Amino acid sequence: MEKINFQYIIDLIQAEVVRPVEKFLTTLPQETLYLVLSAAGLLALLAAIFAFMLLRPKPKKRHKPQGPRDFVQFFQNSGTIMDIAAAGEHENVLGRGVLTAVKPDHMRVEIIEENGIARLSPTAELILMFPPEQSAAGKVNSFRSTINTIECETGDCGRMTLTPPVKFSLVKRRRHKRKRVIDQQFIRVKLWLGKPDSDDTTFTDRIPDLAVNSYDPRSSGHEDNQVINISNGGIGVGASPVLVESKFNIDDDVLISIFMFNFRQKVFKPYWYAGKIRSMENMNGQTCRMGVEFTRSGKMRDENEQNIDWAKI
Repeated sequence: MEKINFQYIIDLIQAEVVRPVEKFLTTLPQETLYLVLSAAGLLALLAAIFAFMLLRPKPKKRHKPQGPRDFVQFFQNSGTIMDIAAAGEHENVLGRGVLTAVKPDHMRVEIIEENGIARLSPTAELILMFPPEQSAAGKVNSFRSTINTIECETGDCGRMTLTPPVKFSLVKRRRHKRKRVIDQQFIRVKLWLGKPDSDDTTFTDRIPDLAVNSYDPRSSGHEDNQVINISNGGIGVGASPVLVESKFNIDDDVLISIFMFNFRQKVFKPYWYAGKIRSMENMNGQTCRMGVEFTRSGKMRDENEQNIDWAKI
C-alpha cells in the first residue's frame, strides 16, 4: 500500500491557499483587515463548536430500574400482603393474604383477613392486588389466578392453593385521590365507636376512642398519633398499636370529627363524618395504620350544635 506524502500535501496547501490569502490581506486597508480577521475568527470558532458537537460521544441512556422478574417469588420472600377479590370485581375486596409457598404448578396463600372468601369455591377466578411494582412492560399491581383448593372451617378460611399467575396488569383501585398530610398542625381528628343512628351529638361529650392532634389532655397516649392521608372517600391515621388493636376491629362503625384549617378564612372549620374501618396494618411494631372509609357526612342542624343531620355519601 502506497504511503501518503504528508509533506507534499502541506506544501500544496501553503502554495494554493495560505500564500494567496496572505497576498490578498496585504492589499486590504487596515480597517477592513480587522473586520476580515474578526469574521475569520468567528467562523473558526463556529467550525470548532460544530466539530465538537459531531465528534463528542453520545450520552448513554439511563434505563429505568426494573422490578423483580419473578414477582411471585419476590412476594413470598418479602411477605407482601395482597388484597383478594373475585376477578372482574376488584373493588369488592373479600380478604387479604400472603404467599407462603411457590411451586411450578401452584401457590399456597395464607389468609390473614376474611371478609367473604368463604363464599368462593374451587375453580373460581381471583384477582390478587399488591402495591405497584415496575415491570419491563410498565407498572403492575395485580395478577389473576384460579382456586385449586380452599380450606374453611365454620365460615372462616385459613388457606388456599392457587394456580400460577395468569396475567399481570394495572387496575385502578382508588376512586378518590389521596392527599398526604405533611403538616399535622392544620388538621385535628377525633374518632368514636358508634353508628349514625341518632341525630343527637351527645357522643361528642365522650372521651374519643382515638384522637389525632386534638390536644385533649384526657386522651393520654394519643399525642404521637398522626394523620397519614385524607381524601373525599376516607382518612388514614397512624397510631400506637396498643391504642388501635385494643379498641378497633375491621368493619367497626365510627363517628368522626375533623377540624381542618381554612387558609382563606384563617379559622379551623369542623367537618362531621360516619364511617367504617376498612384496614388495620401494623407497620413496624410501633405504628398501626388504620384506614377509615367515609359512609355518611354530617351537618349541624342548629347553632347550639345539639343535632346533626346525616346524609349518605
